[in-house]
Amino acid sequence: MSFETDKQTLEDLNILGKFKNNSIYSIFSGMVTRGGERLLEKMFLNPLTNAEEINQRTRVFRYFKEHDVAFPGDTKECDVVEQYLAGASGKHWVFNLALLFRAKMLELIGNNTVINQWHEQVITTVFFLQKAKRYLDEVGKTIAGNPMEEGIKKGEALLQNKTLACVLNFQGKNLSLTEMFKFDKLLRCDMNKQFAELVKLFHEIDVNTVVGRVARERDFSFPVALTDDEMSIGIKGLFHPALPSAVSNDLEITKSKNIFFLTGANMAGKSTLMKSFGIAVYMAHMGFPVAAKSMTFSIQDGLYTSINVPDNINMGYSHFYAEVLRVKKVAEEVSLSKRLVVIFDELFKGTNVKDAFDATLAVTKALANRKACSFMISTHIIEVGQELGKACDNVTFAYLPTVMRDKVPTYTYKLENGITSDKHGMIIINNEHIVDIIRSRTI
Repeated sequence: MSFETDKQTLEDLNILGKFKNNSIYSIFSGMVTRGGERLLEKMFLNPLTNAEEINQRTRVFRYFKEHDVAFPGDTKECDVVEQYLAGASGKHWVFNLALLFRAKMLELIGNNTVINQWHEQVITTVFFLQKAKRYLDEVGKTIAGNPMEEGIKKGEALLQNKTLACVLNFQGKNLSLTEMFKFDKLLRCDMNKQFAELVKLFHEIDVNTVVGRVARERDFSFPVALTDDEMSIGIKGLFHPALPSAVSNDLEITKSKNIFFLTGANMAGKSTLMKSFGIAVYMAHMGFPVAAKSMTFSIQDGLYTSINVPDNINMGYSHFYAEVLRVKKVAEEVSLSKRLVVIFDELFKGTNVKDAFDATLAVTKALANRKACSFMISTHIIEVGQELGKACDNVTFAYLPTVMRDKVPTYTYKLENGITSDKHGMIIINNEHIVDIIRSRTI
């Protein structure tokens, strides 16, 4: 079963995009190999829904966080190796011999481009394999008991094969034609399939190295997937992974308190907190480190958000109607008895306050009956929270406070229990002298 989400959610949380500003994907970019990049993208697009698989993956990443071993190669070198090993695809050695003789004939008539390129590919591959052997030997000393152990040991065994001694012991800078043919036959014909598997192993190592380094440098922690059936998400020290020096918060959603109702003034940090929570849930299901001190969670079926819902001019949808359609989409998914995490940031802000109050209260009360799901809902209409508290007993109320200092609002970004009483909109407007500016202008 796959983890459910959609384009709107991925955009709300800014999950994907290697070159997208402050995307979560970009935090983990920096792969050396092309295959590593493809593997990372696959992981981002396919979060896991099995607790054992998630916990195994986190164990691998934790090892690479704790053991800072440099990857044995750079991008240019790895590109050459991968292209070279894939070039013959295990064809019979006679085919490669014919190509080598053809290249030699071209060299004799002054065209040495082919033979030089071939020489570079072989010698680069030889040097990479020598470094790879040293790398696997070093990691192999400390990898015992880790899910990566089998792959590492298999790679070690391959590079300890006596047949490869001539390759791994080569110390020169230039290969003779005889050596080129001998090494080429070994690498691309006799043992091509084994080396293809070795390349895949180093794609995994590439990803693991980067993820481990990010976790180490940014002080991310590894989530623990729970195997029981109780719905629970608990996070200590949660912060936004793309914000340096971000303020952290603790929060919990359980089966008995499955609605986390968040209030606070504009600019108090509600949207950032909600995005931080959604990102943590998504990354945890990938088995990736999260921006928190610790996290435990029950496996969910999916994640849906409504944070930055745009209008749709082409379809003739206003912002409010786009919001309504988004809530309808999520409601349909929730009604199918799935275990979903749902994040609604300021529901129905595209309509008047009275309608927004009525609609937010009605929708939240209806969602409260869906005990299998986890909900985080925010609003700046504090009266909704007051009425909700009278009707439901499964709601956790929290707010992000505003502190006035000399009539200037400041924000702690630290969660407090309860419902905010902050109403400082007019103070901010007056501080900016908007009305005075309008009145002082002459026509």
